[in-house]
Amino acid sequence: MQPLCLIPWTNIDIAPRGNIQPCCKYEVPNSEVMNITTNTIQDYVQSENLQKIKQQMLDNQWPQGCIRCKTEEESGIKSKRLLDYERWQEAYDNYTEHQGFITASIAFGNTCNLKCITCNPGPSSRWRKEYRDLYGIDKPPVEVINNMTSEDIYRALPNAIHMDIPGGEPFLSEVDKQLELLNRYVDSGQSEHMTLHYTTNTQVYPDAKWWSLWKNFKEVDIQLSIDGVGNRYEYIRYPAKNTVLLENVDRYLEQQNIHNIRLSVSHTVSAYNIYYLDEFFTWCSDVGLPRPWCGRAHNPSHMRPCVYTDPVRTSIAEYLDTSKHDDVKTWGKYMKTNNSSEHYERFLTMRDKHDVYRNTNFAKTFPEVEELINGF
Repeated sequence: MQPLCLIPWTNIDIAPRGNIQPCCKYEVPNSEVMNITTNTIQDYVQSENLQKIKQQMLDNQWPQGCIRCKTEEESGIKSKRLLDYERWQEAYDNYTEHQGFITASIAFGNTCNLKCITCNPGPSSRWRKEYRDLYGIDKPPVEVINNMTSEDIYRALPNAIHMDIPGGEPFLSEVDKQLELLNRYVDSGQSEHMTLHYTTNTQVYPDAKWWSLWKNFKEVDIQLSIDGVGNRYEYIRYPAKNTVLLENVDRYLEQQNIHNIRLSVSHTVSAYNIYYLDEFFTWCSDVGLPRPWCGRAHNPSHMRPCVYTDPVRTSIAEYLDTSKHDDVKTWGKYMKTNNSSEHYERFLTMRDKHDVYRNTNFAKTFPEVEELINGF
C-alpha cells in the first residue's frame, strides 16, 4: 500500500538550529523535538514519534505536524508532498526501506547576513539582538554540524540522490563543513547521481570554489529567495540592497549556459507581500527568471498572508483574482478560504515596533495595503 506521503521514509531534515524532522514543512511539537547536537540520526530513525508518523501515513491519515501541506492542498496549492513526488516519482515508486534516506535538507547552522521581517533568530543569526530587544527572547548562534555529525549524516545517506542546503545563508554558514561533506560524495562517485538545491537570499554570490565543486554533481539548482520588488524587497529582506540583488540576478542568469546549473525562484508569501504577487510574477518574467515557487509564511502566526480582517482580506483576494497569472489567482482562493485574523492586532503592533526599531515605514512601502487598512 502506497503511504499518503513517503517523505518520513525517504527524507531527513536538519533545521538551522539542529532540530531533526521529516521535512522542512513539518510542525514538530515541543515534546517530540530531537536535535542533531544531542541525538544521532539512528536515535531519530528508531524514535516512537517517527514510527507513529509512518503508521498514520500508511493509514492514509494526516499527522498533526503535516498541517501546512494539508492546508495548502485544500486551497488548491501544490504542497511539498505533491511537489516532491513529482520530482522524485521514479525513485519513490521503486523505493525500498533498506535504501534508508535518499534525500535530505541540511542547514549548516544559521549564519546569515539578513534579518528578513518574516524570519527569526532560528534560521538567522543576525536576528538575535532585535528579537531579544522586541520579544525578550535570546537565541544565541549554534554550531550544528561538527565532525561527528558530519560522519553521522554521511553514514545515513551514502546513496543520496538529492540534498537541499538552505540557510541561514548557505554560502556563509559553516562553509568548510559543507565542502567537506560534499567532497565525500565526490570522492565516492555518488555525486554523479546527486542533485543539489541551494536556497540563497541572493545578496551573496558564490566564489570559484563552489563552481568548481558543482561540476561534479548531476545538477545544481540555485534557488533565489526573493520576497518583493524594489523598496518592498529591501523592507522585507532588511537590510538587503536592491542594487546588489539586480547585479547578482544578472550574474546568475549568465551561468545558465553551464550544463548542470539550473535557476529557480522562491517567494515567501506573507501579510507584507500577498497583495503584490502579480507584481512579483510579472517582474520575474520581465527579467528572465523562471516562474516562482510560492510558500506561505506560517510562523510567526501574525505574519501569515490571511491575517487581515474582512473586508481587507476579501479585497486582497478579489484583487489577486484579476491577475493574468494563474498561480496568483490560486492565492486569491487561499485568501478566501483561510482566516488568521485572530492575530491581526498582533501584526499591527509588531509591524509598528519593527518600523521604529529599523527606521522603516510600512505605509510608504506598501501604500495600497495601508489604504485598504485605513479605508475599512
